[in-house]
Amino acid sequence: MNKQKWNYVCAVIVCMTIIFPVFKTSFATTDAIKPVTASELTAILENNKGKVVVVDLWATWCPPCRKEIPGFINLYKKYKDSGVEIIGIAFDENGSEVVPEFVKSIGINYPVYLAGNGIDASYDLRAYPTTIIYDKNGNVASKHIGYVPEDAFDQEIATLLKK
Repeated sequence: MNKQKWNYVCAVIVCMTIIFPVFKTSFATTDAIKPVTASELTAILENNKGKVVVVDLWATWCPPCRKEIPGFINLYKKYKDSGVEIIGIAFDENGSEVVPEFVKSIGINYPVYLAGNGIDASYDLRAYPTTIIYDKNGNVASKHIGYVPEDAFDQEIATLLKK
């Protein structure tokens, strides 16, 4: 192989080692949003016993859901190191296409999953958003159907943390 071809091959290899990690990083958000089944969610909740857990059932196309999510972002910032976990579960038909970009664009900072088998039946889902709050013992403390303002969730979480 002559020197010019060798330099070209080396340049391609160097470029690929620089570019490939950039592409891999840019798709990391997409890879992180996976479907969760009812049984998997039960296991997640079991692993979070000792914490107050907020489960938000929502969809990107739902205006009240979109209005509520910034409050969850703020509450997660406030309470994530104080024994609170917030879990979002998106119910979009084409969720793997639209949810990752939505999560990124709005800056959701808590775990988000796509609704898998049995989630809607497990929670008797009738409307979006639906929010279920679990106490530290893993028991349902409350279920909210429809939009709830951030301050109401804040008060409820603070009360449950004191118990």
